[in-house]
Amino acid sequence: MNNKHEPQLLTVQQVLAEGLYSIPVYQRNYAWGAREIGQLIADVNDYAQRNAQNLVHDYYIGTLVVYARRTEQHQHWEVVDGQQRLTTLSLLVSVLRAMHPELGGAMAHMPLQFECREASSQALKAVFAQPLQAAVQAKGKPDGDDASGASSIWEGWAIIEGLLRELSEAHRKVFAQFLLERVQLLRVDLPPRTDLNHYFEVMNNRGEQLAKHEVLKARLLGALQQHGEHTAMKVLHTVWDACAVMDRSVQSGFVPDLRKRLFAADGRLLLVKNAQALLACFDGLAETTAAPKSLMQLIVEGPRSVAGGQKVSSKSLDDEEEEESKAQFGPVINFPNFLLQVLAMMPGEEFANTPLDDKHQLTAFEPLLRGDAGQIQEFGFRLLRCRFLLDQHVIKSGVDSQSHEEHWQLQRCRFRNEKAVLQWVNAFDDAAQDYAERLRMLQAALHVSYMLPTRKHWLQGVLRWLYRQDAATAVDAEAFLLALEGLAKAFVLEEGAGEAEPVTYEALVRRSTQFFKPHLPDSELVKALPNKLTYGRARLVDFNFLDYLLWLQAKHEDKPGEQDWRDFAFTSTRRSVEHLHPQTELFTGNAWDDDHLHALGNLCLVSHTMNSRLGNSGPEDKFKQLVSEKQSQSLKTLAMYSAFSVDGAWISDGAMLRHQREMLGLLEAAFAADGLINGAPAPVEAVE
Repeated sequence: MNNKHEPQLLTVQQVLAEGLYSIPVYQRNYAWGAREIGQLIADVNDYAQRNAQNLVHDYYIGTLVVYARRTEQHQHWEVVDGQQRLTTLSLLVSVLRAMHPELGGAMAHMPLQFECREASSQALKAVFAQPLQAAVQAKGKPDGDDASGASSIWEGWAIIEGLLRELSEAHRKVFAQFLLERVQLLRVDLPPRTDLNHYFEVMNNRGEQLAKHEVLKARLLGALQQHGEHTAMKVLHTVWDACAVMDRSVQSGFVPDLRKRLFAADGRLLLVKNAQALLACFDGLAETTAAPKSLMQLIVEGPRSVAGGQKVSSKSLDDEEEEESKAQFGPVINFPNFLLQVLAMMPGEEFANTPLDDKHQLTAFEPLLRGDAGQIQEFGFRLLRCRFLLDQHVIKSGVDSQSHEEHWQLQRCRFRNEKAVLQWVNAFDDAAQDYAERLRMLQAALHVSYMLPTRKHWLQGVLRWLYRQDAATAVDAEAFLLALEGLAKAFVLEEGAGEAEPVTYEALVRRSTQFFKPHLPDSELVKALPNKLTYGRARLVDFNFLDYLLWLQAKHEDKPGEQDWRDFAFTSTRRSVEHLHPQTELFTGNAWDDDHLHALGNLCLVSHTMNSRLGNSGPEDKFKQLVSEKQSQSLKTLAMYSAFSVDGAWISDGAMLRHQREMLGLLEAAFAADGLINGAPAPVEAVE
């Protein structure tokens, strides 16, 4: 780790204070515009404000690859990769120095020049050396071959100056201090005699910089190396790569001999119970995987990718073709965000508030990097176990090739034969298929309600519950369903329910025993449902949970000829709340007051396309369209159609109130259940 060519994590001030950087002639002109510059400033500003609240410390913004061309006068680097970001940072610090002269020591000279592009170099010098007003006068109109490059520099300067002017002076000083002292780049000094032609070929092929999770892996391996834990390095390297390919089972990432040591043949259990047992599995095992790569090797050779933007080969490690490889499922989360889900489950207060946003990934992992080797090994074990639990007990999505609708599967991966060749089968035995079907539907309801990785607290809750179960026995489907229904009820009933200090998702999923205290039919929260579930307050999860209850009721009744519940599937395309009785004045029917117009009974979940197409239509026209596309509608929407058909007139609002009483009755019965939610319809009582 003492190799002078190992990558260095440096602050912006350190990068700009050391030597001179040259942009070679074969690289393109400066090309960042308002979008790229604005995003960089916005991200730094966001982190600066979080740092002021002691929420974060440092912000990593990427790599800077250089090739040393040392001279007698000073250190001189040729910029190989990262020149757009480096140029922007040089301009940004120059503008800040001009606005705040006390920052003069932050960058003693303009550290950047363009080879054979004099106008661009002069533009940089002018921005650095002259006060703002003089810089405006010096801008002029550059001419010659370098005109466009110089113009882009001046335009970049103007964009930066305008954006910084929007900040107050005090705010700008906080921004400047954070930029200089806390924003970090990974500077990579390529070794002497590096074949730059080969490097450029690799760099152009991959078309992107090293991802944060790849930098993170290299730093964790480096920390283990510093502790002399070479076997632990091999274990983490192998486990990490196996877990990173999210569109394949984690078992497929291990060679057959190692699979047999790690996993039960039926796919129900992980055989290792802790980090030390995982380490022991590698004893006496032949070298079957490539050695861990240093950060330098990763940068020069290019990253491998993983599902959700990563490039790891999905070819099986076994020569025999596996049924597992034919599966066309996608994960409900990508690997960078999954890493944060696992980190949030590490023991210790330092991990209690781990954000689920991968923008904060490197910062979130700092406590682990500062910890001992044992903590890093524990993370590696938890990564493997959580990934195994995800594979075996969390839905996987696919898209039907004809209808293009999403479908959901709940399956586990097991050994097909003694060679440990893999195949997918149902997650639970035939006797538990009713529970499994309900688990699949409710997980899908939660997934489509919270599509953003940053909001997948339901998945955190599921993983926490699964992790707490006895690792020596298979997960009980009924107990799992009870916990999941409790979590869903808590999200609908408690989260943000209007208390002085609303319950958060984080608080809900960190409960040590049950997610939800059942049997609350008389609680104030239940009584508040009619006011909570109104337009502007009701959320996607509320509508999707209602659809789950309606599906469960239809499944329980199973009336002959009624196949809607069998065909129904949760989909991410239904994300727009529509009024059946419209808000627009173009509809000439009886006017409704806001209490009726925005009530739960008048609201349904449709696609954005359908909402824009039907927004101005009356109930009758909307129902005609809904019937023609019946299979793609939510079950609540179909229930509204049934209520409309029975009463004959939605506009009189009698049908709407009847439907609302039925929906509230379903919810109240679900919240009152001591055990699993009963699919039988609840008695309908009048609701004022």
